[in-house]
Amino acid sequence: MTRSCLTKLREMLHTLGGLRTTRHTDIDEQVAIFLHIIAHNLKNQVMIGRFQRSGETISKIVTRVCNAVKRLHPHLLKKPEPVTENSTDQRWKWFKNCLGALDGTHIKCLVPLKDKPKYRTRKNDIATNVLGVCSQDMQFIYVLPGWEGSAADGRVLRDALLRPRGLKVPRPRYYLVDVGYTNGEGFLAPYRCQRYHLNDWRAGHQPTTPKELFNMRHSSARNVIERYFCILKARWEILRDNSYYPIDLKNKIIMAFCLLHNYIRKEMTIDPIENRFEVNEGTGDVGGGDDDHITYVGVSTEWTTFRNNLAQTMCGGKRQKLSQLDNNRRCQACGSIGKYGEHWSSTHSVIAEPAVWDSYIQVHKEAGKWRNKIFPHYEDLCIIFGKDRAQGNKAKDFAQMEEDANNEEQSELIEGGFEEQTTENEDSPNIGSKKRKKVDDVIKGITIAANLL
Repeated sequence: MTRSCLTKLREMLHTLGGLRTTRHTDIDEQVAIFLHIIAHNLKNQVMIGRFQRSGETISKIVTRVCNAVKRLHPHLLKKPEPVTENSTDQRWKWFKNCLGALDGTHIKCLVPLKDKPKYRTRKNDIATNVLGVCSQDMQFIYVLPGWEGSAADGRVLRDALLRPRGLKVPRPRYYLVDVGYTNGEGFLAPYRCQRYHLNDWRAGHQPTTPKELFNMRHSSARNVIERYFCILKARWEILRDNSYYPIDLKNKIIMAFCLLHNYIRKEMTIDPIENRFEVNEGTGDVGGGDDDHITYVGVSTEWTTFRNNLAQTMCGGKRQKLSQLDNNRRCQACGSIGKYGEHWSSTHSVIAEPAVWDSYIQVHKEAGKWRNKIFPHYEDLCIIFGKDRAQGNKAKDFAQMEEDANNEEQSELIEGGFEEQTTENEDSPNIGSKKRKKVDDVIKGITIAANLL
């Protein structure tokens, strides 16, 4: 972060975020402590020796700066803009009306022992599932952290759509998603059982069918969200490993990271972190005022037809070439109650309208045999396994976290304001000046480093 960028961030946190100087720490020191911790994932014990502040003071500073950053979300979040008809971007010009891409990522976290089964991922890590939505230029549109790591990506997306101030997808706009999501209205997924990832198209391996061509161009455009997560974790070390903060504060920090990422992209024309991940993403080539929003995720015949037509349009004049390649090389073929309108009856079976069942079976082919089947031991199984099921109780979006930040500030004012609990050494008149000088040296060193950048 350059000097001018850091100075402007400090002013925004003060004027827009409500960050204030306290009796013992000014704004510059609070920002320096916060950035130093999240950039290097340091323990409070290390920060105590480096800044000569008590552990309680440092914890309060992290929370206060996090709250200040979250209040900047109306100014830093990217407003979604669809791909225009006359777009010349080689990756996005095929996806008219597309708003960007979304995906989920796992970030390691610290949770109580009793909650670990919920947060355990398929890779045996204890992590939270974070939904990220970004624009074509890799800026954040929406984020929802806090879901347990065992939750499926589709379930987190459904929660984001149902929130009062959650993710908004106006018709006929849509986002690009991977095969982990349903190909339904508002969310365009690639074809299954077809080559998809960018590495599959290197070394002269060209698509041979319209579906493969669609997948290649889809992957080239959707790769923006993958790069976004890579840059985010490379910039902030606290995201790459277990942190020393509880899950509630970790979710706040994740929110702050995403907003700071948008800020850096807006203020810095050259980002050294981003340059590390500059790879050939390919071009995808072979040689506002809508109030009607999407509030559910489900398979749609119309949306499947839209994807098929888009694949045929992409094929265009290359149909003959793809047909010739296909002659030489064939492509390889490779829940929960209440989500879709069903309910549990007293007969120990799932009751739903025929249309609901038909829609569900289109997505889950193997579910047909469970229709009208009785589950006599369902309640007993819920008692055994119910506590291990992800519920998303910790998941909060920007609006909810801003409300929590305001409530915390009001509580501090009622209790007499933010008073730092200094250690006995800090209050000692004999060595206080020496420790203050050491802290000033650290702040001066950070300022010099910012000037050099």
